[in-house]
Amino acid sequence: MIIRRFALAIGCVFALGAGTAHADWPEHPVTIVVPFAAGQTGDMIARMVGKELEAKFGKAFIVENRPGSGGRIGTTYAARAKPDGYTLLMTSTGPFAITPALYPHDTKYNPITDFVGIAETASTPQVIAASNGSGITSFADLVKRAKAKDLSYGSAGNGSLQHLTMELLKKEIGFPMVHVPYKGSAESKTALIGNTLEVTSDSLPPLLTSIKANQIKALAVVDAKRSPYIPDVPTLGELGFPKLSAVAFFGLVAPQGTPKEVVQAINKEVIAMFKTPAFQEQMRAQALTPPTERTPEQFSAYLAEEVGRWKKVVEQANVVVD
Repeated sequence: MIIRRFALAIGCVFALGAGTAHADWPEHPVTIVVPFAAGQTGDMIARMVGKELEAKFGKAFIVENRPGSGGRIGTTYAARAKPDGYTLLMTSTGPFAITPALYPHDTKYNPITDFVGIAETASTPQVIAASNGSGITSFADLVKRAKAKDLSYGSAGNGSLQHLTMELLKKEIGFPMVHVPYKGSAESKTALIGNTLEVTSDSLPPLLTSIKANQIKALAVVDAKRSPYIPDVPTLGELGFPKLSAVAFFGLVAPQGTPKEVVQAINKEVIAMFKTPAFQEQMRAQALTPPTERTPEQFSAYLAEEVGRWKKVVEQANVVVD
């Protein structure tokens, strides 16, 4: 009986210690893994959010870029991290919902079982743009050029939303294009501005400055409605392709098993920061659409829906990766 009581007492001490550890989180810097190259949309959002969380919690939130393989490298790394609240992942549609469907045998993580949702951080539509040197000034020009000769398009990498958007477009319109994968948006945009690449698909934030400066030409917004940031650019729906819509979500997730108290604490602060005028202004400055307010459970459910939706898209479109 004495031994049993001693064991119970020891168990209670450990339980109280664990609870205290959660309450004291964070005790040291937190890493936000970004599976994209620096300068890409997810990277910009991670740095914006990390700065705010650092101010709220009083510990550094360090952004660690681990790009490559359409986001698989960084996402796999985060999935294998210790679920203690000190490793988070800034994910998006590409690596979370599309890549597992495109590379079922080469993807070393399961987006649903390996992660828990924390909070959505932003969304943004895809934009199809052309280099000035290509001579393509409208979507009609793009179709005409693609039908007349080989045309190359760039993306942020195999399995990215940028890649799949163009593959869906190819299938819908029925013209060939050659895929040129880059390590991230920054590289593909540089190639577009330098006229070594003719066309790209990317989310609006990394392209907007170059569009406004007339360094590249925006041809279409891949969404049901026009973007308020480039109101003169038509949607693919207006151009006769209403079925095509590609809006990227961005959000924070953590390795499955991360303490619920930590997940809820981050969710609370992320939602609060997005309601402040100062942060909303930052969102507008980056041409981002503010996130939908969701609990961690609701965001996890949304992520599961996106995984299922894009898996179906990949299967129906019969997309072939390079």
